[in-house]
Amino acid sequence: MNKIIKKTLKTKLDKAKGCWPELLPEVLWSYCTTFRTSTGETPFSISFGTEAVTPVEIGQPTYRTCTYDAEANDEQLALNLDFINELLDQSNMRNVAYKQHIAKYYDS
Repeated sequence: MNKIIKKTLKTKLDKAKGCWPELLPEVLWSYCTTFRTSTGETPFSISFGTEAVTPVEIGQPTYRTCTYDAEANDEQLALNLDFINELLDQSNMRNVAYKQHIAKYYDS
């Protein structure tokens, strides 16, 4: 999955030629909000304990943006931060299992 994403991003930047600095924020956002196979999480969720609202969701009405409640959101964010250590532990366990699976594949 990561190879496909990297290839897509490289292709997009190659096509952009001289205007790649304008695309850099979009590319970095895509990278930070894409799930990793090894952890099952996005770098954003591991860093901040919650999923990000994507720019597409801001431009188009979605269920998440239409039903947004600031007070409930703040409560949920605080709860997510309380459980961030558990999220990190689960991600770490998935990462170890993924590495063992890959090692077993290559060793066979």
